Amino acid sequence: MLLENAIGTELFKPMQDNPSLFVQAFDRVPWKYQERALNAALRRDQAGKFIHPIVVLSWPRQDTKTTLSMWADLWRLYCDLQPQEIVSLANDTDQARIKLNDARRVIRNSDILYSLIDGRFGLTRSEIRLKNGNRWIIKSADSLFSRGLRPSTASFDELGWAVSRDLFDTLSAGQAAQTNPLIFVTSTVGPIKSGILWELFEQARAGNKSIYLDYRTENLNPLVTAEYLERERALLPAHVFAREHQNLWGEGSDVFCTEEDWKQAISAGDPRRDTDSGPSFLFCDLGWVHDETALAIVKPENNKVKVIWLETFKGSQSKPVQFAAVENRIVELAEKLHIKRARIESPQGVALSQSLNLRGVAAEVLHPTAKSNQENWGALYTALKNGTIELPNDAKLRQQLLTLTIRSNQSGWKVEDVPSIHNDRAVAVAGAVYTAKAGSYSPLPENQPLQVSKWDKQDGLQQSERSGWARKY
Repeated sequence: MLLENAIGTELFKPMQDNPSLFVQAFDRVPWKYQERALNAALRRDQAGKFIHPIVVLSWPRQDTKTTLSMWADLWRLYCDLQPQEIVSLANDTDQARIKLNDARRVIRNSDILYSLIDGRFGLTRSEIRLKNGNRWIIKSADSLFSRGLRPSTASFDELGWAVSRDLFDTLSAGQAAQTNPLIFVTSTVGPIKSGILWELFEQARAGNKSIYLDYRTENLNPLVTAEYLERERALLPAHVFAREHQNLWGEGSDVFCTEEDWKQAISAGDPRRDTDSGPSFLFCDLGWVHDETALAIVKPENNKVKVIWLETFKGSQSKPVQFAAVENRIVELAEKLHIKRARIESPQGVALSQSLNLRGVAAEVLHPTAKSNQENWGALYTALKNGTIELPNDAKLRQQLLTLTIRSNQSGWKVEDVPSIHNDRAVAVAGAVYTAKAGSYSPLPENQPLQVSKWDKQDGLQQSERSGWARKY
């Protein structure tokens, strides 16, 4: 049973060629800018193939780009005569389900569309399946669960905020056997000019004909008023407003680490090494399921602090990180890199630190507080700004550092991360830098001086004067 059979060829054929007519018939009359964008993005040649198999729609926040993507998926599910497997993807399952729920609403409101649903499957929370076998499913940003899929359409929501490009690459490769594949990307710009979204921007601007890029900075949604935007402008930091509501790439004054800071920190080459005479200093940020366990080891050398080791342990619900393995690794590194002092952040590190001390590694537990976070981030910030740190050219560390932002609060300042990007490596590096007492400590943003803790030279205990930073928890 096909939509063509239900409504007749005379009505069906124009919908095939004009997606906005499908939207008008089964949902609502799209606004003019939506109609233009939808039809332009989904243009086909005389053979019925998409002129642009990759569509990138990048508009400001609340400008209906996700709705447009939903219409595109729903149109292809019902109007394409070839077998369809459509996969909607987002950085988490709940985000991916937003679009599917909207599509279910459209289907339920139409007796015709609903009559074509396969009654054995219905409209589930994760799948829409038609009687002709066409289906639409959702996935989260874990490529392991998407291997084996061969989607005719892969729709990515907020690709600019993806933690990695694995999911995009996996499903793109899965389209190799499709005769008319489509990738439909919707996203505001990402926090940094990096990652797969930025690569698509660069390729489109370089003249890649397979990519259709619809990028703009003005919000055309008539429901988004000037008054609302002015309220947002007053409430949000300038660089956040520019990114969310003006869709502008760039780095604001509240960015913790700029691209220039990063390039300077990696300019001397990779400081990592397998052995070293020391003394070096270790910081361990413990995680066991969702968060990685990160080990960072630094060594003060030639008026700089060098990150000579950076390692992570990744766990899962079925196989959490084994702290015994972390302990054995620290003992091994202590012998190779002559670790003088180790700090372990997390209440779960008490037993680990006790065991390490019994095995000859001087270790202590750091129970995170606003004060300790202020000191750690302050030390790293100052080292980055003064050019007194050497970092390994690690892609995830770069992403984490460049997406940290500085926020003001009642006590001064705090450092925030992007919720979808775990910052375990950055935390470990910051803690290791402070543990080593490295770098000279200069003021933070204007009118917010940071006085990082002094260290007692005899016993190494910190005596804090004043600090204005905290990591968000």
